[in-house]
Amino acid sequence: MVMKINPSIFKEYDIRGIYPKEINEKIAYIIGASFVRFLGKKNPRIVVGQDLRPSAPPLAQSFIAGAREAGANIIDIGIATSPILYYATSFLKDDGGVIITASHNPKKYNGIKMLDSNGLMISGSEIKKFITAKKSRPVQIGSYEKIDVHKKYFEKVFENLDFKKQIKKIKIKLVSAGSQKLFFPELIKNLNLSINQKPDFYASFDYDSDRLNILNKNKKEIRGDIIGAIIGNSVAQKKDIIICDLRCSKAVFEFFRNKGIKVISSKVGHLNIKKTMRQRNAIFGMEITGHYYFKNFHFHESSTFALRKIIEQLRLDPKLNLAEPFSVFKKFFHSGIINIKIKNFEKLIKKLKNFYQTGAQNNMDGLTIEFSNWWFNIRPSKTEPLARMVIEANSGKILNQKKKELIEIIKNFS
Repeated sequence: MVMKINPSIFKEYDIRGIYPKEINEKIAYIIGASFVRFLGKKNPRIVVGQDLRPSAPPLAQSFIAGAREAGANIIDIGIATSPILYYATSFLKDDGGVIITASHNPKKYNGIKMLDSNGLMISGSEIKKFITAKKSRPVQIGSYEKIDVHKKYFEKVFENLDFKKQIKKIKIKLVSAGSQKLFFPELIKNLNLSINQKPDFYASFDYDSDRLNILNKNKKEIRGDIIGAIIGNSVAQKKDIIICDLRCSKAVFEFFRNKGIKVISSKVGHLNIKKTMRQRNAIFGMEITGHYYFKNFHFHESSTFALRKIIEQLRLDPKLNLAEPFSVFKKFFHSGIINIKIKNFEKLIKKLKNFYQTGAQNNMDGLTIEFSNWWFNIRPSKTEPLARMVIEANSGKILNQKKKELIEIIKNFS
C-alpha cells in the first residue's frame, strides 16, 4: 500500500506542513530515503540538525532512520540554527545538509530545509520527484555519529573582532522564540554586550534563527531593508555587488549606488537570493524580511554575524541612530509587507494589470507596477496561503491613497 502524501508540503524553498496532519514521522522517514536518492551517491554523508519545536526530535529521528536505511552516513549536530547547519555542511565538506524546521511558521508547523554538497538550497519540488513509499533494495545501514560544531561556527562569526577602536557601549535586549536563545551566552560574551532593562535596541530571531529582526528602544520594528543598509555599509566597498529582494525601498538602491556599489534586484526567497549571489559573486544579500546573506558564509544567512555588524557600526559611529539610521530613507514612504488572503491570485493579477495599465509592469516575481511617484509589488507567498504586497510612494499622502485604492480593489475582487 502506497502512503498518500499531501503534495502541497513540497514548497518552492523547502518542505513544510502542519504536524502531524501533513508532515509526520512516517513521511519524514520516506523523505529521508528520498533525499539519499536525490543526492545520487553511494553512502553519502549528511549533516542533520533540528530546531526547538516539540515535533522536531521525532521527525529528525525518523528522517535519520530513513536516510540510514538508504545507506547514508549521518552526522547529527543536534539542536541548531539554520545558519549553523549551513556552516556545518560546508565546514565538514559533506554531501548534503538537513535541518528539521518550519522557519518562521507557527509552532503547529514543521518541515525540512535541505542543501547539497555545494551549499545550494534544494527545493521541495525537486525532492518530490524522488518520493516513493516503497523500500529500496536493502543496503548496508549507514553510520551515525553526533558532533558539536557550534564552537567552530562562533569562531567564524567572531573572528578578527576588535573592540579597541569601538567607542560606545551598546545596551541590548535579546528576544527569541527559537534555537538562537541557546546561544545567547556566546553572543553576550563575544560581543561584550550590556544586557539592560532599558536597551538601545532589541534583537529578535525566528525559530531556526535565519532571520534577524531589530526593534528600536520603543519596541518599534525597523524595516529589514534599512537594517540591511547598515550591515551592507559595513561589509561592502566601492565596486562590490549587493543583492536586494525586489521589495526593498528605492532608497536602499540609491544609498548603495551613491557609494559606487552595484545593487541588483532579485526574486524573493533564500533560494533565489543565494543563487543570484553565487552567479554574480556578490559580497552581501538581503531581504526586507530580515534575512542577511554573506559571501564569507558560503552565500548563506548568518543572523549572528549580521548582529555583530550592526553592533560594530553602532559602536564606531556615535551619530548612528537606529530610529533614523540614514537620512536618505526619509525620501520615500514604504508600506512594509501587507498580507492578503486571496482565492485566485492569477485572476487578481489580470485585474490589476488592466486597472494600472498605464504603469510600467514586470513579472519577475508576482506583479510589479511602477509609476513616476509610486510603485507596488504583489506576489503569492511560497510558504503560506497568502499574497504579500508592498507599496512605496514619494509622499505619505500618496502612499495612503494608493494603499486604500489597492485594498479596495482586492476586497471587491475577493
